[in-house]
Amino acid sequence: MATVRIYCCEALGEDVKSVLAGGCLGAAECTTFAGGCGRPPVSWDDLRRLCGGSPAIVAGGECLGHLGEPPDDLRRVQLLKRRHCAALICGDYTFERLTAAGGYLVTPGWLSRWRSFVDGWGFDQSTGADFFAESCARITLVDTGSSPESRSALEEFGAFVQRPVETVPVGLELLTLQLQRAQGELAGKEEGEEDAAAASDYALLLDLLSRISSSSGEQHVVEELLSLFAMLFGARETAFIPGNGAPLYRHGEAVTEDRVLRRLTAEVQGKFEVASDGAGFLVRLSHNGLVGWLWAAHFALPQYLERYLNLAVSAANVCAMAIASARTVYRSLKESEDRYRLLFENMGNGFALLKMLLGPMGTPADFSFVEVNPAFEAFTGRSEEDLVGRTMLELLPDFESSQLESLGQLAREGTPLALERYFFNGKWCQVWLFRPRPGYCGMIINDITKQKLLEDKLRQAIKMESVGRLAGGVAHEFNNMLSVIIGYAEMLGMEYHGHRRIADNLHAICKAAQRSRDLTAQLLCFSRQQLISPKTIDVNEALGELARKVSSLAGRGTRISLKLCRESWPVRIDPAQLEEIIGNIVSNAGAAMPGGGELVIGTNNVTAGEEVCSANIDAVPGEYLEIAISDTGHGMDPETCRRVFDPFFTTREVGQGSGLGLASVYGMVTQNGGFVTVESERGVGTTFRVCLPRCQGRAPEVKAIPAGLATGTVLVVEDDEIVGRMTLKMLEHMGYRGLLAENSTQALELCRAEHSIDLVLSDVMLPGASGRDAVETILALRPDLKIIYMSGYAPETLRDKGVDHRQVNFIQKPFDMADLGEKIRLALTGTCAG
Repeated sequence: MATVRIYCCEALGEDVKSVLAGGCLGAAECTTFAGGCGRPPVSWDDLRRLCGGSPAIVAGGECLGHLGEPPDDLRRVQLLKRRHCAALICGDYTFERLTAAGGYLVTPGWLSRWRSFVDGWGFDQSTGADFFAESCARITLVDTGSSPESRSALEEFGAFVQRPVETVPVGLELLTLQLQRAQGELAGKEEGEEDAAAASDYALLLDLLSRISSSSGEQHVVEELLSLFAMLFGARETAFIPGNGAPLYRHGEAVTEDRVLRRLTAEVQGKFEVASDGAGFLVRLSHNGLVGWLWAAHFALPQYLERYLNLAVSAANVCAMAIASARTVYRSLKESEDRYRLLFENMGNGFALLKMLLGPMGTPADFSFVEVNPAFEAFTGRSEEDLVGRTMLELLPDFESSQLESLGQLAREGTPLALERYFFNGKWCQVWLFRPRPGYCGMIINDITKQKLLEDKLRQAIKMESVGRLAGGVAHEFNNMLSVIIGYAEMLGMEYHGHRRIADNLHAICKAAQRSRDLTAQLLCFSRQQLISPKTIDVNEALGELARKVSSLAGRGTRISLKLCRESWPVRIDPAQLEEIIGNIVSNAGAAMPGGGELVIGTNNVTAGEEVCSANIDAVPGEYLEIAISDTGHGMDPETCRRVFDPFFTTREVGQGSGLGLASVYGMVTQNGGFVTVESERGVGTTFRVCLPRCQGRAPEVKAIPAGLATGTVLVVEDDEIVGRMTLKMLEHMGYRGLLAENSTQALELCRAEHSIDLVLSDVMLPGASGRDAVETILALRPDLKIIYMSGYAPETLRDKGVDHRQVNFIQKPFDMADLGEKIRLALTGTCAG
C-alpha cells in the first residue's frame, strides 16, 4: 500500500506527529485541519476536498462526531473519531473520570493554539472567565510530552479564564494502537482482505496491558481493560465477571443480563466459550487460580469475532495478572490507608486539608476545608460537620489578606510555610503549611498554649528573681547604714533627753529611719528574703480580728463584710505577714473606692489542678485555702492587671504610694508556697485571690520568756567600722562590755586573750574567712561561748555561706537596741538556738 496519509484536527496534531516520529506506522504522513472548537463541524465535502478521494485516515473529536457512513466515493477514508479529541489519547474511561471530577480537558495541540480558539468563540477575558467558572472546576492537560511548551501555555490559559490548572501525564500507546488498527483496516479495504487487520494489535495490546497492570485498584484496572477491549473490538458490550462472586463490572450497554452471564461461566469447560447465538464470547482469566471471566459481545464488525477471540485468549494471562496484581496492590494500599487513617485520627497534632478558591481575577480568594482530624476539631472547638465545606474567611473573618496571598503562593508553588506563634480561639499554636498537591494546602497545628504559659512563667520568674536579687542587695547595704543611723540617734536621744528641741529632732531622725527600714523590709518581702516566723493558724479566726484592724485602711464609707467557709483548712504563715498581706490589699481596695463601697473578705477550701496551675505562674497542684478580697471600685484594665505585682508599679498619684505594697504581697505569698491572682473589670471592681497551701496539723506556740539583766562581755565581729562602733555603743548603753574585731583573725586573738567573753555577735559576711569559719574556729577554742549571727543579706544568701537562720541565733540588720538586747538575753539564757 502507498504511503498512508493521516489528517487530524489541530488539537491532535502534536500527538499524532509524535506517534509517527516513533516509526510505528511506517512512512505515514500527517496533515492538520481546522475543525471544531467553536468552528463549524467538518463535512464530507470538506473531507472530499481534503483527501481528494485518496486512501486516508481522518482522526478527530467532536468535529467528526456528526459524520455517519461515508459516501461511496469516500469508502477509502477510514474515520477515527471519539466524542472529544482528548478521549483518543487517554481513553473513554479516563476521559469520563476526569470530566466527572470537574476537569475541562485540553491537549498539547489545543493549547498551542488556545488564543485563536478563544477568539473564535468571541470571548474576552471577562466572558471567558464567566463561561469556564460555570462549566468546569479546573483546566486539565492530558500531557503526552509531545510539546515542551504545553505547561507554560496551560498556566497562561488558566490565568486568562481564572481557573486552577492540573496536568495528567498520559502515554501515546492508546493513540498509537488506534492509528495502527485504523491503518490495518484501511489496508484491508484496499487489498480486499477481511483478515488483513493490524498485525501489531497483539503486541500493542500486551504493552498497554502491562502498563495498566501497574494501576492501583481492581475497579480501575478492570474498567480500563473493558474500555480498551470495547474500543479494540468495536464491542457495544463488555463485562468482567469476578470469580469470587463479587458484582459484575460493565462497560457500554448492558444487553445481556447478569444471571445469563453467570450461567455461561458455569458452562465454560476450557479457556473460552462462544455464545450460542454468536453475539459474543467468554474468556477465562486465571493467575494462581481463577480470577474471573471476560465477556465481549455485539461487535461493530461481527465478521471479526474469531480474530477478536484469539486476541482476547492470547491476552488472557496478562489480563489476569493485571487484575490479580491490582487486587494485591489494593489490599496493600488499603492496609496502608488504614494505618495512616489510624495515625490521622489519633495524632496529637491537628490536621486540615484546604482547597484553594480563586477570585474573579484568578488570585486566591479563600480556602475551603476538605478534611480535618479529631485533634483539629478539638483545637478549634468545632466538629467536622461544621468545618468541612466552610471557608477560612468564614471561620477567621480577620484573617489577613497578606497571609491569604502567602497560602495561595504555597498552593501554587509548593514552598512550605511555618508560623511559629499564632493566636487562635484563645490558644497559642505553631502552624506548618505545605502543598500535598497543586491547588491544595495541608495545615498541621501544634497546640503550644501550655508551652507558651511555661515560657511566660520562666520569663516572669527570671524577672522577679532578678529584681529580687537587686532588691536584696540594695536592702543589705541600706540596712547597714540604717543600723548606724538608728543606733546613734537612739543613743543621742538618751543623752539629750532633757533638751526638747534636740530630742524632737532626734526623734524625727529615728522616725524617718524606721520608715526607711520598713521600705527595705518591703523590698525583702517582694524578694522573699525577709526573716519570718511561720505558725500554723486558723485563717478564719485571724481574719475576724484583722477585719477590725484594717477597716481604717479601707476608707470612710466602705462596708467590710466577711464570708468565711466552715472549717477552713489550716495554713502555715507568719501572722505578721498575713496581716500585712490583708492590709496591703485592703489599702488598694480603699484607694479604688474613694467614695466608699463594698469590700468582701471570704475564704474557701480549694484544690488546684493542672488547669489552674497552667494559668498561674507560681501554682503547683494541691490543696489550698483561698482568701478572696473583692471590692466594688473602679477596676483595672488587662494591662494594669498584668503588671499589678511588679515592684514600683503604681496607678496612684505621685507621693501617694511606693508601688511596693502588692509587690510585697506577691513576695510573701510565694515565700509561703502559695500563689496570688487578680481579676478585674473596669467599672465593676477587683478581686484578689490569695491561695496558701493547706497545712496538716498544728504547731505549738512558743511562750515569751521574761527579760534578764544586761551583764557580760560581748565580742562584736564586724568589718564595717561605722556599724561596729555603733553596735559597741548600743551594748555599752545596755550595760554590756563590748569588744570589736574587724576580721576572723582579730576575733580569734581576742578570744585567746580575753577569757571573760560570754557571747560572740558576728556578721556573716567578712573579708577573708567568712563569719561561719570564724565562729567555728572560735568554738574550737572556746566551745562554751554563745553565738549570734547578724547580716543585712537574705536568709537564702546566708545558707550559701553555711548559715541557716532557722538553726542558729540570728538578728536581721538593721536592728534597734530593744531587738538586740532581747536577742542577746535569749542567747545567754539558752532559750533559743545556739
